[in-house]
Amino acid sequence: MSAVDFFFTIEEPALGELKDKGSKFRAYLFPVKSEESFKSQLNFIKEQEPNARHHCWAFILGEEANFHKSNDDGEPRNTAGAPILRTLVSSGLTNLACVVVRYFGGTKLGVPGLIAAYGGSAELAVENSRKVKEVISQRLTLSTTYEHMALVERMIKTYGADVVAREQRETVTYTLTIRRSLFGEATDYVKKNHHITIHADK
Repeated sequence: MSAVDFFFTIEEPALGELKDKGSKFRAYLFPVKSEESFKSQLNFIKEQEPNARHHCWAFILGEEANFHKSNDDGEPRNTAGAPILRTLVSSGLTNLACVVVRYFGGTKLGVPGLIAAYGGSAELAVENSRKVKEVISQRLTLSTTYEHMALVERMIKTYGADVVAREQRETVTYTLTIRRSLFGEATDYVKKNHHITIHADK
């Protein structure tokens, strides 16, 4: 089975808002690459929305969307973070987070109402976002003589590699990125050619 070499995420932050019985729910959807960057953005939102009663959230990380967390921030268990996370999971996106802030309107919504409001505002933010496809690439560093540069150039063209850097000294050293699904074939090509040397990535 060939390796999956792409995933979908969002290009930039998006908002989603709804009101229910006087309570206002504002969903902040944004791309993230790590849990640390999420925490930084969460703190920023809290600073921007200091009067909100709750700051509930969920995030999904990883090329295969295999790491996620959620938090109800004081709302009844599984009425806020869980529906936000379900919305993110059902979107098929990864490397993104959603923080939903709630301004209490004086009327309790009950468990079904909270689930609908938190999940619904997150869904609006997803609908308002701009999706983007990101290709998963692997890095390959290799060198050859000037006489055999054409062999590397042929490999670059054959496997659609991107040239990150080309350093010309006694030999020519290339730093390339290659789609994960083609990486094995590309490295096999290089290993079969005695005029090209593979270097371990630092």
